[in-house]
Amino acid sequence: MISRRNGYGLVFALTTISCGGTDIADFSYGGGQPGQTQAEGGEIRHENVRLLGMPEQTWVMVYKYTGPTTSAPFADATNPAMNGNGLYGNCVDERNGAPTWPFTAITGATYQDLTKRLLTGPGTGAGLDIIKTTPPNTAGNSTFRKYDFTYGGGAPGDAAGFNASMTTAAMSQPGGDYTIDIGNGAPMTYHMPEAYDTPLDIGKVMSVNIPSGQDLVLTWTAPPNDFGTSGKEHTKKTHFNFTFFADPNNATNPPQFICFPDVDGHQVVPKAVIDALPAGGLIVNADLSHYMESRDGRRFDLVSIYCNISLY
Repeated sequence: MISRRNGYGLVFALTTISCGGTDIADFSYGGGQPGQTQAEGGEIRHENVRLLGMPEQTWVMVYKYTGPTTSAPFADATNPAMNGNGLYGNCVDERNGAPTWPFTAITGATYQDLTKRLLTGPGTGAGLDIIKTTPPNTAGNSTFRKYDFTYGGGAPGDAAGFNASMTTAAMSQPGGDYTIDIGNGAPMTYHMPEAYDTPLDIGKVMSVNIPSGQDLVLTWTAPPNDFGTSGKEHTKKTHFNFTFFADPNNATNPPQFICFPDVDGHQVVPKAVIDALPAGGLIVNADLSHYMESRDGRRFDLVSIYCNISLY
């Protein structure tokens, strides 16, 4: 069996990881979305999280920047160069020195002060002001990226900055519709994915065991998905399932592999991936919604996640 590492270092490293990715073949990823062809320039990442069997939490952060024209490829199973026929099947190798979005480093950016960071939707009452953390949170939740600063990144008033964890899970209600107003253009809306029962009870338990030397087959009952009227559209309610493996103790390159289902509710992580994983780390299973708006000629990503994290 692959063992899990114990000790405070790994648990502490959880403050820099949750989720992000895509999964669907045979449809238009981002088709027709305002920011589809633009270099990224900002994001809200809003998550409903189960972590190591702990109570449900909400994590949220937002940032916006100007800077270099960079547009990394998506960690996306629709890209045949990344999956399907190779050694790693429907898994993208993030160890290869050219990590995909959302793990690609942001360099040379100038981060902008936002006049407004108002989040509204279920559980937020009259609205939540996402404050700039002090000291600034520079560690990306879910991506291992580094930032100049973000709004969010710690509970309001919490200088510790535990990945933008809020005080209640009600602020990220599964199936809820949310709006973020950054004081730049019209408020932007997005959808939180529905709840589901994870394979291996990922997120509900502290750790899961992964048998070595064989494929890992994951099955679950996937929530209904929305692919628009044609069945091939990327709408605001389309969700993408993924399983992500990370090694937070690897200071050079924590992301290891991000893997996608062959169909909703069924995924095979090839033996080659299992054999290549470090002896212990994090396993994440999640549904993610991702819509790309446009602000000031750059992409603004609306990322909402139903996220589950365990040790393995």
